[in-house]
Amino acid sequence: MRLPGFLTRNLRAKALALAIALVTWVGVVYAGNPPESRTVAVHVPQDQASLPGAFVLATPIPDVTVRVSGTREHVNAFDVSSLSVSVDYRDITRTGAQDLPIRVVNNDADVSLDNVPGSVRADVDQRDSVKLPVSIVFDQTPPSGYVITGQKVVPDSVAVNGPRRQLGGLSVQVHLDMADQKTNLVESLVNVLLYDRFGRRVGNLGVQPSQVTVSVTVSSVATSRSSAVVPKVSGSPSSGRYLAGISASPLTVVLTGPQELLNGLDSMSTAAIFLGGLGTGDHVFQVRLAPPAGVTAAPDTVTVTVTIAALPTPTPAPPTPTPTPTPTAAPPTPS
Repeated sequence: MRLPGFLTRNLRAKALALAIALVTWVGVVYAGNPPESRTVAVHVPQDQASLPGAFVLATPIPDVTVRVSGTREHVNAFDVSSLSVSVDYRDITRTGAQDLPIRVVNNDADVSLDNVPGSVRADVDQRDSVKLPVSIVFDQTPPSGYVITGQKVVPDSVAVNGPRRQLGGLSVQVHLDMADQKTNLVESLVNVLLYDRFGRRVGNLGVQPSQVTVSVTVSSVATSRSSAVVPKVSGSPSSGRYLAGISASPLTVVLTGPQELLNGLDSMSTAAIFLGGLGTGDHVFQVRLAPPAGVTAAPDTVTVTVTIAALPTPTPAPPTPTPTPTPTAAPPTPS
């Protein structure tokens, strides 16, 4: 087939023009959306269920890095979740450091991957389990005047499983803040924490159960102090009488109880003695003291002597004498 002449004339010039146009078009396109690449970190799946039952990873496998290439628009829009990563843990047959095959599949057709690793380094150990007691650590103790007198954890031990080399020297603790606790504490679902022999938190081991119930008994600290006895009365003496005196024996008693309750007890009142109907003279009563709840007194009964006297009868004033009139002299008789 013979092509028309206008197509075959100046063929070299036409080809050069087409090449220049194509280069210009590519330059315009890439000027607005040039090619680009960036490095991304990809998480390596390491679920324990994927490993042979007798083995466990002694340390987590770090993320791997791959380079993503494409246009700026596509690279910026790329999401790491479009990558599928798998490790062939079936190759594990022994403990120690070893290389395992890794496969990274790109599900984003707009970008390509470079520098994709073919294997990852894994530190493998024998899977083991130990049973350890749970201890309570008090970050803050009860306030002044209160002490911890009992503690209990249910269950009192847990099973810790993981790499055999990491199970030595571990301690299992629950932490409590008792700074404002003045009563007994019962708290369930308290998280247990693992610490190594250097006191550092350990978070890559399994614990069963991971929560326990903690019971703590808090008691007040008993202290003593001396306090003055103040007899208390009620009512008034009968008409014509008055309270002439009142005294207690002993004058002081010893109070025992929590420090915070004793701080304000400089004196201690007795039960009230009713004064109505008491005759004159001394009246002796055995009266119990009335300390507040949580405080005891020794002795708890004192002797109170009440003296009632009669009001004095007023002496009547003597009558005032009537003055005698002075006689008046008679007038002289005229001569």
